[in-house]
Amino acid sequence: MQENNSLLARLNPAVKLGTLVYVMLLLITTSRLPVTVALLLFAAVGVACSGWKLSTLVFRLVPYTVLFLLTFWMMAAFGKGETELWAFGWFRITEESLAHAWLVATRMLAFVLLSITFVATTDPTRFVMSLIHQCRLPVRLAYGFLTGLRFIPIFRQAIRTIRQARRIRQQRSIWPWQTFFAISLPLFTTSIIRSERIAIAMEARQFRVERTYYVRPVVTRVDGLFFGLVCIITTSLRLFV
Repeated sequence: MQENNSLLARLNPAVKLGTLVYVMLLLITTSRLPVTVALLLFAAVGVACSGWKLSTLVFRLVPYTVLFLLTFWMMAAFGKGETELWAFGWFRITEESLAHAWLVATRMLAFVLLSITFVATTDPTRFVMSLIHQCRLPVRLAYGFLTGLRFIPIFRQAIRTIRQARRIRQQRSIWPWQTFFAISLPLFTTSIIRSERIAIAMEARQFRVERTYYVRPVVTRVDGLFFGLVCIITTSLRLFV
């Protein structure tokens, strides 16, 4: 997660999450391709307003584009149907499987765009604070979730360090599973040590007592306007497209 200076980044994270979840529920409850495409275009507008540069956005979307093509091909080539359009070997594309493939792949891509919109415009700390104050999430769970998010860049750096150390020592594995265990075992060991240190630090600072907060996220009129506007637009697309 990261935060920028875009308009979406200034919104309350809990309200923004609830709004995007509502759009996802609309995607789940529809089986019409025009509605799904319309919601996909709406999600694309959200990504365009996320504040990312075009080069960064294209780089982030390349793996999901490949996933979109693979999902489309798997659903189209191995689906069921009566009106056959093309067949080769064990591949059989029918009119029904093609329509279903477009629906599933487009829905998957819309989910991806909505998720990227949230991740690109949300700071982890603000998100956790919003879950505590707006969603009444227990403090233990919230701070545990925040600690897990903070561990991600630490894990990436640790994996990079282990790989560099193996490269310097010219340690090469014949089988992929040997490389997996050579990296995962020391990473797992260091993770246990870090977790124990964090637990001791939280206990020493009396984590269980009533806490005070430097910043308390609030829901503003802009958040309510965003929620209402998005709900009205997406519901209209769901009902009238």
